[in-house]
Amino acid sequence: MPRGKAEHSLDSIIYPDFRFYQPLKGYRINIDTVILYHFAAARAAGYVLEAGSASGVVSTLLSRRRKVTHVTGVEINAAAYGMSQQNRELNGCAGKVEFLHEDIKNYKLLFKPQSFDTIVTNPPFYKQGTGRLSKEQGLTVAHHEQLLTLEDMFESARYLLKPKGYCIMMFPCSRLDELLSETRGFAVEVLRFIHRKQDRPADLFMMCARKGGGKQLRVVPPLFVHGNTGYSEEVEHMLNPALPRGRGTWHHVPATE
Repeated sequence: MPRGKAEHSLDSIIYPDFRFYQPLKGYRINIDTVILYHFAAARAAGYVLEAGSASGVVSTLLSRRRKVTHVTGVEINAAAYGMSQQNRELNGCAGKVEFLHEDIKNYKLLFKPQSFDTIVTNPPFYKQGTGRLSKEQGLTVAHHEQLLTLEDMFESARYLLKPKGYCIMMFPCSRLDELLSETRGFAVEVLRFIHRKQDRPADLFMMCARKGGGKQLRVVPPLFVHGNTGYSEEVEHMLNPALPRGRGTWHHVPATE
């Protein structure tokens, strides 16, 4: 990365040897990113597409999985795309992951039908005209349906997934009924609700849906993000799998490279 005044940080998460650049301003990964990665990693296989890959953290991590053959990340934001390219090289996985600076709505121009076994996405949460807009344009596009709607996402998934392929995503509970109404052609196999604390209602859920039907729906036990004194034990383990009962950590490396 260029020298001078740093506009990015160099961080490490989950695995000690996994490092990644991300912007100091705009969209930065958070604990929801880590949770979605672990949910996807347990199911992703074959050829994987991440729709809205941001700085490439989830795609690059998924490329390390044994059952994953290849990962393609599609990102419309030029700065995030550029950083994902840096992260791919930084982690030595250029042969197993690629990033495209494209709009996923151009999926028919980018890919042949049934190109992927798994799609992973954390699509914009807020419908057009709802939620508070950020001053950072990148955050606005990431969080609000200005460029990509839920309907767009499922239309692309129906085209891009192979029969019996999986669509894995995270979404707010307030839009669960809307999401389920868009899943025609899919069977929702797994739902998991996310609570910030045990005494609070769920605010997010994760879904694994299978194209063309599949197993009966399972609503698995909820995930609680926080315990009494920090992250819950499950989330701590997600942050640092090497320490099953230890506190996970976010290692910050000064952006000097």
